[in-house]
Amino acid sequence: MTTPTRATLEKALKSDAKLQATATQIANELTSGTYTIAELAEELGFALTSADTEERVAGTNLLSAVLNGLPGDVLNSKQLEFLTTFYTDRLRDHHNVMPAIIVGLNALVHMKQLPSENVPLLLQAFFQYTTCQSQTRGDRTKIFKMFKFLTLHFQPELVKMSGDFLFGLINSIDGERDPRNLDIIFSFMPEFISQYPLLHLAEEMFEIFACYFPIDFNPSKEDPEAITRDALAEKLTNCLVASEQFAEWTVSLAVEKLDSQLVVAKLDSIELLHQAALKFSPGALEPYFAQIWQALKAETFPGSDNADVLRCALKALAELLKSAAKVPSISHNYQSNVLGVVLPHMSDVHHRLFHPATAISLMCVSGDAPYAADKILNTFLLKLQTTELSLTTSEERIRFYHIISQVYKLAALRDSLAKLDKTILLPLQDDVIKALRLCEREDFDAKKEDLELQCAALSVLCECVPVLSEAQRALVYKALVQLISHPYIDLDFKQLTVNLGALQPVELQSSFIDICIRNFDIFSEFIKRKIYANLLPLLPQVAFTHRILDLVMKEVFTANVIEPGRILALEALSTLLNQEEQRFIVELQQQSNLLHKLIELAQNTSTLPLTSLELIAAALCRIMQQLPLSEQSAIVSEYLPTLDLQQAAHLYVAKGLLGYLHKDICLDDHFERLLDDLTKLSLSSDNEQLRDIAHHLLCSLVNKMDNTEENRNQVKRIIHQLKVAIKSGDQRAVHLLAWLAKGLVVAGFEEAAEIVTDLTELLEHPTLCSAAAVAFDIIATEFPELDLPVVKFLYKQKFFHTIMNKLGSKLSNYCEHHMKAFIYVLKATPHSVIRLNIKQLGPLLFKTLDAQNDAQFLCIALGICNNFVEQQDSYFQTHLGHIIPSCLELSKQKTQPNMQVRIAALQLLYDITKYPTFVLLPHKTDVTLALAAALDDSKRLVRNSAVKARNAWYLVGAPSGE
Repeated sequence: MTTPTRATLEKALKSDAKLQATATQIANELTSGTYTIAELAEELGFALTSADTEERVAGTNLLSAVLNGLPGDVLNSKQLEFLTTFYTDRLRDHHNVMPAIIVGLNALVHMKQLPSENVPLLLQAFFQYTTCQSQTRGDRTKIFKMFKFLTLHFQPELVKMSGDFLFGLINSIDGERDPRNLDIIFSFMPEFISQYPLLHLAEEMFEIFACYFPIDFNPSKEDPEAITRDALAEKLTNCLVASEQFAEWTVSLAVEKLDSQLVVAKLDSIELLHQAALKFSPGALEPYFAQIWQALKAETFPGSDNADVLRCALKALAELLKSAAKVPSISHNYQSNVLGVVLPHMSDVHHRLFHPATAISLMCVSGDAPYAADKILNTFLLKLQTTELSLTTSEERIRFYHIISQVYKLAALRDSLAKLDKTILLPLQDDVIKALRLCEREDFDAKKEDLELQCAALSVLCECVPVLSEAQRALVYKALVQLISHPYIDLDFKQLTVNLGALQPVELQSSFIDICIRNFDIFSEFIKRKIYANLLPLLPQVAFTHRILDLVMKEVFTANVIEPGRILALEALSTLLNQEEQRFIVELQQQSNLLHKLIELAQNTSTLPLTSLELIAAALCRIMQQLPLSEQSAIVSEYLPTLDLQQAAHLYVAKGLLGYLHKDICLDDHFERLLDDLTKLSLSSDNEQLRDIAHHLLCSLVNKMDNTEENRNQVKRIIHQLKVAIKSGDQRAVHLLAWLAKGLVVAGFEEAAEIVTDLTELLEHPTLCSAAAVAFDIIATEFPELDLPVVKFLYKQKFFHTIMNKLGSKLSNYCEHHMKAFIYVLKATPHSVIRLNIKQLGPLLFKTLDAQNDAQFLCIALGICNNFVEQQDSYFQTHLGHIIPSCLELSKQKTQPNMQVRIAALQLLYDITKYPTFVLLPHKTDVTLALAAALDDSKRLVRNSAVKARNAWYLVGAPSGE
């Protein structure tokens, strides 16, 4: 093939579609080497050099389109040099040719073999003969993208151009108003400014960005990819802090705009200062810190009315102080300026500037902890030394202690606690310890004092443990022993003992732990509970693990322990097992055979109360959960055959072993006996607790059973047995049937449908109808303590549709017990399922609001309605005439004695106000008048809800509410 003929090219130039098609074809032919770009240019010369402007435009468009379609490595350096010369000459052509030239230039600079020396020639010609801002928006976009590419890939060449490129770039950007183009500029310019010398044009470069600050534009709502104001503002800020040469002008700009009354302008200005602190060195900002502090002080001291402005201003100040900490002399200068203003206001807690002064002073500590903390703590020390410590609660001292605690904490976070001045810390800590030891005085009445001062003192001591002197620690240990052995005081000092144990384990062991354990037997139940609470957090520390474990194990397993001592120990054991990780529990089981000991304790101690058995079961569950499957299976095989489930102790052991047993462990060998024994217990026992355990175990067993014919036959046998008991009027059989159904429904077994059918029929039974309705509540409700690991996908949706089909005709007639059962089911049904069936369910919900007196059902129905109203559902919008009167009636104390129902009805009335105004206006007067009665309700929470609802209705149709 040869180059395209003139006739072919002339035909291609007649329309844009033909031009693009021809350009694609030519690009493919050039890529394959059919002919060269020089040959193409020669054939296209008639158009490129034509006296007719339109023909030159078309010819240049074709050439540029061809270049744009070529891979980057097709043209060699000589060809690109030739094309560069052509395009730079064409920059002097008619302005109509410029769009095509810009496309060509863009294509050229992306070519891999473009000679680097051609880039300055191209840019110089571009800046000399073309004005960027005179081009269309789309062409300017191409130009800025070209500049972006050049700054990233031709840095040495652009640096050699010196001020020429900078000046041309500034002129090209100056005056740009389109947000899309500004987004491109603001994206690549920060990196360019930071890497290129700005020479004498630094101020001019800054000014082309400063004119846009703060950003003020609203993106088009019709543009799905609209640039947000915040995103553009963030990128502009990066430009303004891209070079340290901008420091003076950046500060001046931020301070100037911070005076604006617009919140957005204030936030942008504060963020600019924050970014300046992050990007500029302390030395660059030091000359202007006084100016910055004066501006930020206006927003932080006493503080802006706008919470966002105050928060951002404190954040900016904190970053300035943190940055300055790298240079001690600068940091001390900053801190002196700030603390000199705020410290005088921190000695009086009632002063209106106390809170803002505290906030700023803590920012100072976060910046330069050693310097600021010493100054602040010394201020408090001087004040505390002039204030007498007495039993009378001192609000001032308490608030001082809380701030001191935060100062210590911030200093520790900055690894500066050890750097603080000991001459300030020691007397300050002495004062705190004296406050804690006030409870040791004979005239201290723990029943009358609120102990707030002691709590504040403990908060300080928790943070200052690393810098307590040996003498101070001795006093702290003495105070802790006094606190833990006090018959009335119960202060939480767990964190203090943990911190002391980590740093001084030997001291804590001898001065506190040994004393507690040595006298443990003579202490009261109240004190023992405190000892457990404060020793258990120390368990992870190796120095104390065995000592604490020995105490707990001795109290749990010693035969002659007097109750409630064993219950306390079992509670401690349960807490221990719940707070520790799997590795610790497995090792504890392996080393001490804890599970066997607990089972023996339950089976061989006849006097154990049910509370102790419950705690043993909980401990067994926790241990079983953490053991590997092989060990779980072995333990079940060893102990399960020996259990007599008619005995309470054995039942609780079974609960511990089986309650959270892994679903993959096969129980087929024990399944029949477990079903029979648990069913017998459930039907015969008068103890509600034991029956609940039996119900939960049966539910979990059938849920986890292997889907074999034998197991299913066993379940059917039990179901038949329960049906026989139901025929004799046994309510317990109904409840047990419901628990079996729950396990089967969740797992998706077919037998569940049979039970649901039986329970549905029982809703018409003269004596068992209420129990049958409750059965549906059992099936639908989720119980956190119940382990049902086998879950059928979408089982809730399937259960809902099953009940809908079973109860359909009865629901349409609004039969009372059928409605109750269905409301229970709706409570657990996903909202999306209810929404799909709302036309059938809506009348039932409305009837429930009108006809039911049961508070539980009303709360469920109101909650479901509220879910729809919050989303402004259209179905409920058309039925507001029914819902509003029902809610008004339910909000009255005379007709509805239950407080929760009244609150739920008022909340629904409030949420209804989110509907469009034209829907609400017909009801406005009636609702506002009717709600007056609820304003006088005897319950405060109801009155609060009534005020909120009535205010919302009163504002319906008001201008501010539109």
